[in-house]
Amino acid sequence: MDPFERRKYTRTLSHFKIKIRLARTSKEVDGVTQNLSQGGAFVMSPSWPTLKKDEQAEMRLFLPPEFTGQDHTLTLSGPAVIRRVDKNKQGVAVEFLKELRTFQPSL
Repeated sequence: MDPFERRKYTRTLSHFKIKIRLARTSKEVDGVTQNLSQGGAFVMSPSWPTLKKDEQAEMRLFLPPEFTGQDHTLTLSGPAVIRRVDKNKQGVAVEFLKELRTFQPSL
């Protein structure tokens, strides 16, 4: 393990569609994960300038059948907070407020 790595969870460099619903406005923003772990994700989005650091949000992550082994896309929902807005990468770092594996599946 890298002694300089501060992350608690291993990241996967998978690209999944994601929707971020902002608590302050209920507006929903589309994005794509650049990396993902049990504790958070980096999300690229054309709407990144409208997102603010420390903003509360509800995440909906769409996992395709080829990733889950199911016959349909699995949608997982859970609470998160935006920890960093990255102008250079045109996206946001999101911390999940509970582990991804505990997010609620939607039908």
